[in-house]
Amino acid sequence: MVDKRLILAVAGSGKTRILIEGLNENEKFLIITYTNTSLNLIKRRIVKKFGHHPKNIKTHTYFDFLYSFCIKPIALFKYNLKGISWEAPPDFTIYKTRENLVRYISKNGYLYHNRIGQFAEIEVLIDEIKERLEKFYDKLFFDEFQDLGGHDFNFVMLIAQANINFLFVGDFFQNTYVTSFDGKTNSSLYSKLDSYTKLIEKANIEIDTNSLKNSHRCSATICNYITENLGIRIGSNRKDKTELIHITDKEEALKLIKDESIIKLVYQESHKTNFRSKNWGDCKGEDDYENTCIILNKTTAQLHKKDKLIQSKPRTKNKLYVALSRTKGNCYLVYDTLIK
Repeated sequence: MVDKRLILAVAGSGKTRILIEGLNENEKFLIITYTNTSLNLIKRRIVKKFGHHPKNIKTHTYFDFLYSFCIKPIALFKYNLKGISWEAPPDFTIYKTRENLVRYISKNGYLYHNRIGQFAEIEVLIDEIKERLEKFYDKLFFDEFQDLGGHDFNFVMLIAQANINFLFVGDFFQNTYVTSFDGKTNSSLYSKLDSYTKLIEKANIEIDTNSLKNSHRCSATICNYITENLGIRIGSNRKDKTELIHITDKEEALKLIKDESIIKLVYQESHKTNFRSKNWGDCKGEDDYENTCIILNKTTAQLHKKDKLIQSKPRTKNKLYVALSRTKGNCYLVYDTLIK
C-alpha cells in the first residue's frame, strides 16, 4: 500500500533531516525542492550520509523537474519546445480549453512558467506523467512544499495520485514566496490553514501535524515569543533559555549594527544597507545564525509598540516568523528609525 503524507512542520524542526533519514540505496528516490539553496543543502546532506551521491537518488528544483521530467520527454517535438519563459503570459485569464496555445507557449517556443502545470492538464499529459513516475521511482520527496502556488499546486495534487509513495514536508507559515501566480488561481491558498489542509486531504494525502511540531534550532524564549506575538504555534525541544531584547538606545543599536558577527535581518532591500544583512524572507532555509538582530520597519514597529504584531498582513507576518526563527541564541529587536 502506498503512503502519501504531508508533514506540517515548524521552523528548525528538521524538515530536511527527516527526508535524508528516509533515504536508502535500495529504492529509487526523487527529491524536489523549490530553490537552488535548498537543493544544494540536500545534496550536501546526501553525500554526508552515504559518503557519495548514490545513483538511485535524483534531486531537482521544482521547475527543472516540471519541464525536464514531466513535459520535455512527452511534448518536446509535438510543440517544438525550447524551454521555459519567465516572462508574464499575454494575459492572465484562466482558460480551461485546448484552443489557442499562445496562452501557454510564447511565439519563440517557450512555455510560460506559471502555466506549465495547467498546460499539462489541458493537453491531457497527467496520466503519462504519472506513468513515468511509476516507472522510474518508488518514492517522491518534496521539500519546502509550502512554496507551491498557482497552477503548480493543482498540478502536484494531480500527479500525487500516481502509484508511488509521496512525502511532502513544509511549514504553512513559511509561505513567503510561491512558485507562480496566474490571476486568481489559488490566490487565497495560504489565507487559512483549515481550508488548505482540506484541499490536501481531498487529494487523499494524510496530514501529519505531530512529527515536526518542535524546533531544535530555537529556544523556548524565541518559540514562546513567536507563538504569543504572531499567533504561530511553535514548540521547542531545547531546555536552555536565551534572551529576546528590544534595543531602544541609539548607541547600543549602532554597536549592534557594527558587530559583523550578528546578522541583521531587514524587511526588504538588504542590498541597499551598508552592513551585513539579509531580507526576512530570503533567509528561509538558513541555519547558521547564532545571534540575530531583527530590524522592524515602520509598519511592524508601530504594531510592536502596541503589542499587535499579530495583526500584520499574513505575508509580512510569515516573513517576520522566518526571520525570528533563524535565531539559535539571543535575538535583538531594533526599530529602523533608530538607526536611520
